[in-house]
Amino acid sequence: MRKLFFMLLVAAITTLSGYALTVNNTAGQLSQAVSDPQSVTSLVVTGTMDASDFVFITNSMPELVTIDLSGVSIVSYDKGNALYGTVTNYYANVVPRTAFFGKKLTSVTLPANLEGIGYAAFAGCYQLRSVTIPATVGFIDDYAFSGSGLTSIVLPQSVMVMGKGVFSRCESLTSATINCGYIGDYAFLGDVALNQVSVGPMVGMIGRGAFNGCKDLSTINFDPACHMTRIDEEAFINSGLQNIDVKSLGLGTVGDWAFAQTKLSSLELADEMTVLGDGALAHNPQLTIVDLPGLAQHNHGNGRYNAPGVQRTLEQINAYTFAGDSELQAGNMLQDGVKTIGDYAFYNVSTVMDTMRLPASITYLGERAMAGMTGMQVLKTDATEVPTLGADVWDGVAQSSIPLITANDEVKALYREADQWKEFFIDSGFILGDVNGDGVVAINDVTYLIDYLLSSGGEIDVRAADLNGDGNVTISDVTALIDYLLSGNAGRNMQLIRTKLASRLSMTGDVLVLPSITLRPGDTRTIDVALDNKENDYLALQCQLVLPQGVSLVGVEGIERGVNHKFKSSRQQDEENTYLIIGVSNNLSKFAGSEGNVMRLTITANDGFQADNAEVILNDVMFVNLEHALCLSSDVASKVNDATGVEQITADKEIASIRYINVAGQESETPFDGMNIVITTYVDGTITTAKVLR
Repeated sequence: MRKLFFMLLVAAITTLSGYALTVNNTAGQLSQAVSDPQSVTSLVVTGTMDASDFVFITNSMPELVTIDLSGVSIVSYDKGNALYGTVTNYYANVVPRTAFFGKKLTSVTLPANLEGIGYAAFAGCYQLRSVTIPATVGFIDDYAFSGSGLTSIVLPQSVMVMGKGVFSRCESLTSATINCGYIGDYAFLGDVALNQVSVGPMVGMIGRGAFNGCKDLSTINFDPACHMTRIDEEAFINSGLQNIDVKSLGLGTVGDWAFAQTKLSSLELADEMTVLGDGALAHNPQLTIVDLPGLAQHNHGNGRYNAPGVQRTLEQINAYTFAGDSELQAGNMLQDGVKTIGDYAFYNVSTVMDTMRLPASITYLGERAMAGMTGMQVLKTDATEVPTLGADVWDGVAQSSIPLITANDEVKALYREADQWKEFFIDSGFILGDVNGDGVVAINDVTYLIDYLLSSGGEIDVRAADLNGDGNVTISDVTALIDYLLSGNAGRNMQLIRTKLASRLSMTGDVLVLPSITLRPGDTRTIDVALDNKENDYLALQCQLVLPQGVSLVGVEGIERGVNHKFKSSRQQDEENTYLIIGVSNNLSKFAGSEGNVMRLTITANDGFQADNAEVILNDVMFVNLEHALCLSSDVASKVNDATGVEQITADKEIASIRYINVAGQESETPFDGMNIVITTYVDGTITTAKVLR
């Protein structure tokens, strides 16, 4: 009786734990070779199999965890009866459709001579971590591994046909190496952990929605030999894409919404491109620069050259292409050859731009094509025939305050009569505030205008100088111009000004000088900024002040060499802790001498300020020389320390006395070694205390 009980117990344990089985099979006979299929957890099959054997595994082996088919040849099945769904015919060397759908598989070894993987064959195998696809596989059908637990995948060159959603919703998939002919539609849709993708030289296309929703995918590595004809609709929509180099791919087409809702900051498109689809780059809040296709290229020996007179390859900006790209610098983006701009193409591209240029080839702007472009300050059109417009092209734009510059007076007259165009301030040849006519509005326009007023003559366009629009040029226009420069919108143009002028001007060796800075939570300090200018004399300066987190600017004033200059500052709206500073005198005094202090900054730190790694920075520094030319200078920075030693406190109040008290309670006018309590009394009677270590 005991022996019988023991044998039954062993049998029960064996049943619960499952068992491994090796079968040398003849096609169609697997069900006869396995006596207890429900207990099989590991299966090795050699010989031949057909679709009926896979049906047996599908229906009868619920506990199967590993399967090795490396020694199997799959033969065709065509006996007229439906096995999976309504399908009756099954090809040789192909894993049948849904064969392992939803199985608990953790390991699969595929046949060495496998040619295809059927529809949803491994879909829902959420415990399956890896699979090696043999180099004989020519096609992978729709959703073959969708929803599986794969963590990495390598697709060989042999795969020439890739169905829809093959690896979609694989939420554990982190890397993919792709060498096949093309990346199928929705191939990696919703793979939220995918962060490494390498694309081999054989890949000729990325299909629709291929990387849609891949939130962790910041970049893609393309083989240098990769040449691709198209990236299809929604290929990277709603992904985490930050960088992608498609310039060298030779793309002809980027499909609708292909790069919409990504984290791209810039994109350079191929010269061969002829189609940029609807919404292709829409709703990218960090996108600032897009380099559209240039002149068509022609082979010339071993290299390429730009053929003179050849039209640009991209003729149409489609609907919604850049809609919602609020930071896009679109001013000089449209190339000659662009003929039409679609509906809502630049909708809410609201960043500040000096001039929005329309090329001579433009013939049509669609409905609300440029609505919401509130940062546009000048519109320049090179089109000598007035382009046709859709409805409300510039809806929300303050057209009456924006100059429209045309090619000549004859063309200007045509625009003055055209619906929607005539709402602009139509004139030619000037930009409001550009007093010296160099194409940008900067601090040297202020000195130029002051010089004009002091000398009561000179060559300026009074229309550009009449900032307040009263018909006269007076000192009030100087104030208006300074206020304009200090405005949040104009402040954001400083880097653009530098970019424009850098090609014309060399950097000066003259620099502003920042001293070392001591600052602790709750402190108010003054910083005396010096000017070391041994190369040139200067009338004015302009710069940006960047303060650490928790520190703010209280005020700025001219001192010593800059005592005759008026300094103004303005906090930049879109850049936290950044201030634009301008210093200029109403009688064009120059900064005396060649070295010494010119301005004093007063700053204060809140209780949350931390000195670790903190810096005070002066960047985008520009000087105006005696000829009213801008001179670009280097950025300067000073580390902030938290006053761990005894230092004299510099404040904007006069100090009457300083006393030091040590830990024994002794008092002195000079600091003790070790810990000191510093008591500072000011002439106005106020007292501050600080604890410092000497």
